[in-house]
Amino acid sequence: MTWLSYSTKALTLFGVLPLVLKRFSAGDIVLWYLFSTIISLQSLADFGFRQTFSRIISFAFGGAQDITTFNKVESESNHETEPNFDLLTRIISTMRYIYRWLTLVVFLLMFIFGTWSMIKPIHDANNITQAWISWGIVLIISCVSFYGKIYMNFLEGLYKIALVRRVETFTSVGSILSSIIVLIAAPSLLNLVIVNQFWVVIVTIRDWYLCITVDEGLYAKLSKKLAFDKILFKKIWSPAWRSGISGFMSIGLTNLTGLVYAQIGSTASVASYLLALRVINQLREISMAPFYSKLPLLAILRVKNDIQQLTKIVKRGMLLSHIVYLGGFIVIGLSSDYFIKAIHSETQFVSQTIWALLGLAFFIHRFGAMHIQVYLSTNHIISHIADGVSGVLYIVSTVILSRYIGIYSIPVGMFIGYLGFYAWYAARYSYRSINISFWNFEKNVSLVPMLIIMCYMVFEWFKIW
Repeated sequence: MTWLSYSTKALTLFGVLPLVLKRFSAGDIVLWYLFSTIISLQSLADFGFRQTFSRIISFAFGGAQDITTFNKVESESNHETEPNFDLLTRIISTMRYIYRWLTLVVFLLMFIFGTWSMIKPIHDANNITQAWISWGIVLIISCVSFYGKIYMNFLEGLYKIALVRRVETFTSVGSILSSIIVLIAAPSLLNLVIVNQFWVVIVTIRDWYLCITVDEGLYAKLSKKLAFDKILFKKIWSPAWRSGISGFMSIGLTNLTGLVYAQIGSTASVASYLLALRVINQLREISMAPFYSKLPLLAILRVKNDIQQLTKIVKRGMLLSHIVYLGGFIVIGLSSDYFIKAIHSETQFVSQTIWALLGLAFFIHRFGAMHIQVYLSTNHIISHIADGVSGVLYIVSTVILSRYIGIYSIPVGMFIGYLGFYAWYAARYSYRSINISFWNFEKNVSLVPMLIIMCYMVFEWFKIW
């Protein structure tokens, strides 16, 4: 079901993207992708609570007696065979309380800093008034969607992935088809934003409805207004703030480069870069399907101390994820120039050198990110260290290299940060948590994908020279 859902989202690349490139000016394209970038930056205000709540709900549903750390392969598991409903009730009550305040923070951050970042790009739009109205709609609906994450946290925690993705397929198709109709019949930035945000509201309502209907209305039964549990909050806060720092120093920095570049770069160059960033992020999401859909199951298996089954699922998910990512990355790299010419777009794709460097950097990051997720199933958070150190390496190297190689400093900086620390640091903890060596794990998982991407890089290198 995850494959099906993500595949329908991929239709954006083949249905919506060509029409946007063909019907919109460079200024409107920049705004469209800046809206997406700012929406994705909501995860910074989430500060790691989304992943944390999903994981600890899985712990409680798997029978854990407390929110603890399960990082000893040989230890006895502290769990029962039945879900811990008392702990689930306390978790949900705390989650709802925290997300009310987080939603207020999201609104203030988007209203102040988001609006400031829109001033220059909106000035380059075709219709400035409609552009500001579009931003207002994105601002309000994004806050509604942000609070609605509590429903997805619960569904994922109960491992209702198949159900969620099955229904998600229909809403994704509806959003894509309506976007295509608007771009054909009445193409404008405002109309596309209205249609897109309408479906965002539908998705929030969808998740709420699923929550109150699955498992005979379990969410409603557990949704009791309890006094704020300070003890539980401290246990939740400890892994959450670490995940929050991790998110800021990884995906946050990547997306912030788009906002910063939009303030200083030319409209055409910014449009090209944001287009490439959007495409590779879409590809990254699609390739996540076989691995990230299993994260709640990994948490449950970790609680039950079933390391053999956990390792088997991790290996298969990582291999499939690598294959899907590399397949899409190479096909897009080889065909992007022909595609842009075929649709007669004013916006050009980034150079093949930048695309190859971005693809390699993202591949290394995804390698480390999946290993981080394996270790996160223990509820011992190290991602703030991995992303913090690699983020500093990325920033410093990008700033220094920007004087000499310009826009190329961004993917090269990513490469330095991810390969210099993030990937090997994450993998080391992952191998240790499942008691396996690098070679015994990667020989059947990452070896062939690594050889494929290196061959592609060599091909691009010889093509340039």
